[in-house]
Amino acid sequence: MSGQILALVGRQGEPPPATPKAAEKLIGALLQHLRQERGMNQDEVVRSVSGFGSVPKLSRYENATGTLKADHVFALLHFYEAPEDCVREAEMLLQWPHEQTWWSAFADVATPELMSLYALESTSKVVQVYQENYVPGMLQTAGYARALMTDFARAQVDPETRRSYLAAIERRLEVRLRRQHLLDHPTAPMYRAVIAESVLDKELGGVLVMREQLRHLFTVAENKPNVHLRILPRSAMRQGSPLHPAITLCKPHEGTAGRLIYLEDKNVGGQLLTNTAQIETFMASMDHWWRHALSKTETMGRLQYYIDRLADETPQ
Repeated sequence: MSGQILALVGRQGEPPPATPKAAEKLIGALLQHLRQERGMNQDEVVRSVSGFGSVPKLSRYENATGTLKADHVFALLHFYEAPEDCVREAEMLLQWPHEQTWWSAFADVATPELMSLYALESTSKVVQVYQENYVPGMLQTAGYARALMTDFARAQVDPETRRSYLAAIERRLEVRLRRQHLLDHPTAPMYRAVIAESVLDKELGGVLVMREQLRHLFTVAENKPNVHLRILPRSAMRQGSPLHPAITLCKPHEGTAGRLIYLEDKNVGGQLLTNTAQIETFMASMDHWWRHALSKTETMGRLQYYIDRLADETPQ
């Protein structure tokens, strides 16, 4: 079992998961990338690789809309002369249906899209985030996360739905906090986050909860070498903003193969993008706003400003 797979393993006794759709999407994106890198269209590949009788079949593999057979995946990888690390990665991903992942036990409170995101993060070398609504989930304190979940639950109009959401808060909170362990793992990805300054100016959960959250951000930014946190000042957004208020980029390789974008819709899940052109567009936007964010020193200073301001409001 590889080092990356170890990051996916849950507690003993948990039921085995269904095949993570994220694994199939990663393999499909990798196959599509390798084909395009060699300047070939699907028809040329179908004529050259044994076992692919039609372009629709190859499209199903690249778009992960059907069951992926290992021998066909490896036939394509061999034909494309894929680098050894890509072959090993594909082999690992094909094993996911037989492995046990911690999030598999939380299907009652985590959507398939969220579980796909957890899987993608766990195989990535780089995770890059932009967030202008809230502190990114990977960096939230328990108090802050609980306040968000409680506010959303209480906003439900239907009484039964409201009761159901309130009853599930602690379980949802466990998922969020367990997800954060990835950043402490020996094979943790480099995590880059840009947070809009407006997020710091909210008092979600009250003064004490928000101050604890900001102090946590300060501590993480100062002490975790694999976490790079930047604040996007209000002044930078006077003439525009990123393409979506909550973007996550996952990069499983040093190169461009297998990249995916996750767009989070406020409180209602999200969507995964595998189209190369869309990914390039969102990446360009994220890189643009990273350059317009404050430096690390300036970010620490801005966090301290909001921490001190909340300290003045703390009840004595």
